[in-house]
Order: sequence, then structure tokens, then C-alpha cells
Amino acid sequence: MATPSPWEQSYPPSLHGYRLDPQLLAGSVADFARQGAERFADAPAFTLVLPNGLHADLTFRQVDRLADAFAAYLLEVQGLTTGDVIAIQLPNSLHYPVAVLGAWRAGMIVTNVNPLYTARELEAQLIDSGARLLVACDLFVSRAEPVLTRLGVRLVSTSLSDFFPPPVSAAIQQQMAADSEVSLVPQMAHQGFVEALEMGRDLPVVAAKMHPHALYQYTGGTTGVSKGAILSHANLLAVLRMAEDYINAYGLHMEPGEAIATLLPMYHIFAFNFNFLLMFLRGGRNLLVPNPRPLANAAPVFKHFDVRWMTGVDTLFAGLLAEPWMQANPPKLKLAISGGTALRPATAERWQERVGLIVEGYGLTETCCFVSFNPPGAETRLGTVGLPMPGSQIRIVDEQGADLPLGTAGELLVRGPHIIESYLNRAEETEAAFVDGWFRTGDIAVMDQQGYLSIVDRKKDMILVSGFNVYPNEVEDVIAEHPGVAEVAVIGVADEHTGEAIKAFVTPSGPGLQANDIIQHCRERLTGYKVPKHIAFQDQLPKSPVGKILRAQLRSQ
Repeated sequence: MATPSPWEQSYPPSLHGYRLDPQLLAGSVADFARQGAERFADAPAFTLVLPNGLHADLTFRQVDRLADAFAAYLLEVQGLTTGDVIAIQLPNSLHYPVAVLGAWRAGMIVTNVNPLYTARELEAQLIDSGARLLVACDLFVSRAEPVLTRLGVRLVSTSLSDFFPPPVSAAIQQQMAADSEVSLVPQMAHQGFVEALEMGRDLPVVAAKMHPHALYQYTGGTTGVSKGAILSHANLLAVLRMAEDYINAYGLHMEPGEAIATLLPMYHIFAFNFNFLLMFLRGGRNLLVPNPRPLANAAPVFKHFDVRWMTGVDTLFAGLLAEPWMQANPPKLKLAISGGTALRPATAERWQERVGLIVEGYGLTETCCFVSFNPPGAETRLGTVGLPMPGSQIRIVDEQGADLPLGTAGELLVRGPHIIESYLNRAEETEAAFVDGWFRTGDIAVMDQQGYLSIVDRKKDMILVSGFNVYPNEVEDVIAEHPGVAEVAVIGVADEHTGEAIKAFVTPSGPGLQANDIIQHCRERLTGYKVPKHIAFQDQLPKSPVGKILRAQLRSQ
């Protein structure tokens, strides 16, 4: 590149020559709970909002005390120790921050598990992460129990009715039981989350040794095998400081008591860092929506609370703009941040007309979510993902690893204190992902003369469905298990609702195979967003001379 850091010229003066003090990266993110209790005391920190408008709060002081209780329970009752892994499979709920902060306070490592995972996907993550205990919502426990029994993993179950007064809690539980198609009563021996907290309250406050690793956050792999990115406490502390300093430099500040609408799941790295950790650190009020589908479920959040901040993906913002209740009374936000998939200019323009400022950012799990942000305000450039985060370094290189001039597309490489050092149990993939300390994103990007980044193409084969990564090999492996399938290849195709949808090209092994046979087969084995939306039958699939199926040719059909 012509200039080592061309984006600095576009920064406000306060960010020129930005350097992070290494002392700021010492300690544990669990310290946020104690700091929050001291600074914000009885102000609400997390508010669970149900579709019928019922809500329940936890204050900053309560979060701190409950995190202490859960840490004591893990160490003294469960007999776990520093460095053990706790799997958390929860929707947005009041249990979530308590479980994460309590596990960290006990010196343990958290691995977030998608609540929609099938038994097969859950088992793979539990085995790879080495999790000793699973905290799971009762809505998903029946699917998990056979896996937990087989692996010897212990269970603590939660209910969305927890933390409500007894009469209200009973009514909520009764309604959920009536709506659910599965039993909400776990069959295996376990303890409920509230019971665990009660047991922990009676134990001395723990003084556990901190483990440097905070998260084993799973992301897809190009081979179709999910990888655990090892995120340290230092990584998280770095990225949170970088993000806050960047936003503050443009005159936007997160004020104590300001509310953020959390419709994205907190188990996803985007909402985990911005909604959960950053807003909690700054004394914000997190409005938790357990399930934003249908979007009417989110209406009480915007109707009853003064929402000032929000994160989302393009399809979420577009969907909200189409809701009659949103059109009738749009909130007035300070800032909405879009990530996960490209923000369409039309969506951004309509959102800014009706709701408020929206900016697009870019990142990956391996970068603790954030690589770049559009500056909030007049400097926002639609169609780009903004400027690199202060404190990070960016290169765009050709296939030989040589730096390319500005305006030329190439692979995006990133380096900084927020980048992971390795994958869990994946030495070969770790080696392939890094070159001389630079993380290879695999994404094709271009940087203009002012330092603004545009993502030209995602990783060649990865599919983004509503902001979630789907890797074709995993879907292909499942489809190939069907006895009626001889060959299969999977690609992503444009979809106005989900950004991309999955299309499977199938060569049958005999007559009679129907598209619905394959879709049903996938629904039984894959999370919903990984199930193909389109099936195309072909007599043969295009292949290279060595027999490799050529997805690029399928994409051009």
C-alpha cells in the first residue's frame, strides 16, 4: 500500500497514533460485574421482555451477587476447577449474563452453544470443547439429554419463567408447556438454575484463579468442521476498549441507563461483545428478546421502553421497517449497528429516514467480531464497512502474500490485540490461518485512498444465511448420508429475506427421489438455517480433472 495506515487520515485527531495501554488488557472480564455493582448499584442491567409485555429485571448489584453464587456453586457443589469448560445453550434471558460472569469468576472457560443445534451438532461441540457441564433452557433440554447422558456431561436447566414472582412464573410456565411440542421437564438428574443459585448463596464468596482463556467460540471451517476460536480475556478487553474509543471519538457516548434492544442472540459474537459486554460495562440497560420471530415478539420492547441503541443484520432492519407497529411509532435511536451480512443501501436509507443513524461494520469470530466500523454521522459511507478499528493493522495482499496498492482487491489480513492466537485442537488450521502474525480472513476486500474498506467477496464457498455462517461441506455431508443421493454440491444463492439461501445440486442414485425427501432429511440433522431452501436435480455435477466438484460452475448456472 502507498501509506502504511491510510485510514488514520480519516480518523478524528484524538485517534491519530492510537495505542492501547497494555495495563488495560490485564485482568478478567468478570470484573465488570463487581465494577457495575459499585458504579450503578440498583439500576436495571438486564430486562427480559416477553411477547405479551411481561418483563423482569436484574440490577447491576443483583448480577454481581448472583455471579458470585453461581461461581461458588460450580466450584463447591459441582466440584469443578479453574480451566474447566462450561457450555451455555440459552436464548436471550436473565440467566445468560449470570452464567457467563459466574463461570469466569470461577476461573472457567465458556463455550456458547446455539440453542437451535441438533443433537449431532451439540455432541460435536461438547466433545471438542471438553465441556463438563451444560446450562440449557428447558425448551431445548429434551434434545440434549441423550447426548449429555452418553458423554457424562452434567446439566443445569433454566426456564424463561425464572426470576418472575411465583404466580406470574407459574402462569408463564403453564403457557410455555402448552405451546411447546416437547416436555419441559428434564428426565436426567439435574439441578435448576434458581436452585443452583440458592445453593451458591450459602457458600463463601470464591477467590478463584483466573484462566487466561475466556471463550471457546465456535465458527465454521472451510472443511465443514466447526472450529473453536480461543478468545482470551485480553482479546475481549482490547476489542471493547477499541470499539468504545472509536465511537466516542465521533461524539457518541453510551450513557448509564440508556437502553439497547437485544434481538440478536447473545451467544453470537456480535451481540455478545456489543450488547452484552460493552453496554454492561457502560451501565446500559439490556432489553432481552428471547426469540424475535415473529418480529411482533419485539414490539413490547419498543412500545414500553426508550430504546436508544440496537444491533442487527440487514434482514432484521428491513423486517422491522415493514412491521405496522414500527411504522406507526418508530423509535428514535442514537445508533444502530449492522453486521453479519452486507447492509443494503436501500435498507440503510429507509432506516435513517424513519428511525435514526445506522452504520455498517465488519468482523469475524476470530477478530472478536470487530475489524472495521463506519464512522457514525456524516462520515458514514454506504456500501463500505468503514474504517479499520483503532489499534488494529490491515493489509490487502495478492495470492503470493505481497501487499497490493490502494484500490486493488485482494485478501484481507488483520493484526492486533483483539485477534485470537489459535483454534482449539486445530494445529494445522491455526497454522494455515496465520502468516507472520497476520490473520488471514479469507475475505476479498479493497481499500480506497481514504482508508475505507469494502468487502468484494466472502470466503469462496461460505454461505451467509441471516448473518450466520454455513459451510457447504457440512450440509453436503448430511445430504450424502441419504441413500437416494449419489452426489451433491451446495452453494449460496441470493435471497431477499435472508441475504443468501442454500441451494443443493443433487445427482440421485436411482429413481423416485423427491426434493422434500432431502429437505426433511436435513431438518432432522441440521439447524434450520442450514437446511437447503432449493433443490436442483442433475444427471451429473461439473468436476475438475481430479474429480473435485466445481462449485464455481454451479454458481454461474
